[in-house]
Amino acid sequence: MASFSLLSQPSLRELRTHYQALASVRRLKILEFLAGIQEISVQELADALDLSQPALSWHLRMLRRGQLVRGRRAGRLVYCSINREGLNAFHRELSTRIAPRPQVMAAHQRSEV
Repeated sequence: MASFSLLSQPSLRELRTHYQALASVRRLKILEFLAGIQEISVQELADALDLSQPALSWHLRMLRRGQLVRGRRAGRLVYCSINREGLNAFHRELSTRIAPRPQVMAAHQRSEV
């Protein structure tokens, strides 16, 4: 399982993948659970959330693609944790992209006159 690091600004495609990963109540519950702990095995997480291991693995794959969760293999076990850096980076990027731009607002106001 690879862990992601954001070395540059996320592309629009990466932003879409990130926010699609958040578009599930089950995945939001997984993130909420992971936020309270440092790391947990996939099997322990499945037991804690009363999910089958295959269903949880599918949701974790979506969360990893969205750079919200990290995975670490130790022998036969896989451990996962929340990727706070990824979460913060994507939210900062979205805030930057949708922030008001004075020059665009001024041009829009001139065109309305």
